[in-house]
Amino acid sequence: MRISSPQPDEQDRLAWTALAWSGRIGPAGFMRLLARFGSAAAVLAAPEGELAAPSLRLKPGQIEAITTDARAHRDRIEAELGTLADDGVVVVCAFEPAYPDALRDARTPPPVICVRGELAPDDTLGLAIVGTREPTAEGRRVATDVAAACAQHGLTVVSGLAIGIDTCAHRGALRAGGRTVAVLGSGIRQIHPRRNTRLAGRIAASGAIVSEFPPDAHPSAARLMARNRLTSAFARGVLAVESTLTGGTLKTAREARAQGRVVLACDWHCDRPQAEGTRLLIAEGAEPILGAGAIDTIVHLLATHRPPPPDQPALL
Repeated sequence: MRISSPQPDEQDRLAWTALAWSGRIGPAGFMRLLARFGSAAAVLAAPEGELAAPSLRLKPGQIEAITTDARAHRDRIEAELGTLADDGVVVVCAFEPAYPDALRDARTPPPVICVRGELAPDDTLGLAIVGTREPTAEGRRVATDVAAACAQHGLTVVSGLAIGIDTCAHRGALRAGGRTVAVLGSGIRQIHPRRNTRLAGRIAASGAIVSEFPPDAHPSAARLMARNRLTSAFARGVLAVESTLTGGTLKTAREARAQGRVVLACDWHCDRPQAEGTRLLIAEGAEPILGAGAIDTIVHLLATHRPPPPDQPALL
């Protein structure tokens, strides 16, 4: 199979976005197609026979989506991008200079992201604070206090806008006058959970909301889990405040470790279920943190850590 080296100046952002949003292929499939054909425009122009090559691993439904939905979307995508811009949403493709370098280190980097608000270069030097949707009162307090301490030290707080620990982290950063970034498991127009719609507006006003999904995509279990890799990639380190042995917190922390980020976990001296996951992470090598009083340690670890190069070679 011919493998080309994609060049940014050969990319058509309209074709690129249409393929990413309507091709039903996911980031890994997108990159396989890009490596084979050289550009998104070439993928949309490819005959079905070439798309059916075994090495591309496309299902019949995906081939049909590329040759019908994505091609049709290409013709109307410019108007959609204009509407999003009018709504304050910026769409960034992976080959464009505004694409965050940190996301290139993620496992299967998203081809396209939507951003409401504004990303800052130093956001990727901050801390992702994650945890259970059913925290204890002490867990909520620690998440809020650590986020506020990060804000006071100029560190951006990253989280996933979920109820529980995520919400406490975002609110703690905002109350301290700091920056926070929310990574969504839904489209940028479909804030999830709905109860955090107002909080999302506050985050966008002083930080950013980021989504890798089509603007109107509804949340799903797969999308909520997929965003964990971006939450961990977006910051220099990840702090797990409280976690059971199931759910997304352990996955986010392990994604962070795989991506060369600092992994920290609160060291709870108790037997409640919300401490089981953090104890496991500490046993696996996470840095134990006792609370906001450890902010100097957190700042030092983030400032001195140098992530290794990503496992996968960058296509662009």
